[in-house]
Amino acid sequence: MARRVYDFNAPLPPALYWDASFVVNFAHEAGLYHREAADFLLRLEQEKVMSFISTLTLDEAFFVLLRSSIEQDYAPLSFWKMYQQNPAVIAPYLSKLRALAKGLQIHPNVRILPVLTSFALPALEFMERYHLLPRDAYHLAIMNHYGIPHIVTMDADFLVVPDLVIYTCVPSILAQG
Repeated sequence: MARRVYDFNAPLPPALYWDASFVVNFAHEAGLYHREAADFLLRLEQEKVMSFISTLTLDEAFFVLLRSSIEQDYAPLSFWKMYQQNPAVIAPYLSKLRALAKGLQIHPNVRILPVLTSFALPALEFMERYHLLPRDAYHLAIMNHYGIPHIVTMDADFLVVPDLVIYTCVPSILAQG
């Protein structure tokens, strides 16, 4: 059986899809794998690896970054408690999200892919076949549609997909792969 889980020091593929967990970790200094993700991002840039993210990735990353930042700044209150009390609590964090989005949009080796309505049925098929939750199934449908077999992620849920090649720094995923 061919190896399909690689650490961040492995040879790089020509193209790589970014899961939101990777974006969150390189963009959020308090992320569990921030240093590793930031270093890997720099390596991808230096080696000019074509990287793909989707609008779904941005949606997911924006939400997790908002939630994490607000929970960090307003502990012990939860994000939802803060947001319900004052929806404007998100305002101070939007400039960071805007800078992240703009940086990705102008990056010469990053392409942002749309989520098409035609991805719904393949996503459902991936949910049935691999028992993935909807977001991960949509990511897989996007990758499949665009012919991208390599993903960078901190999410072990993708391990069930046999033809997917995973790049990660998470020890438990590396051990399972």
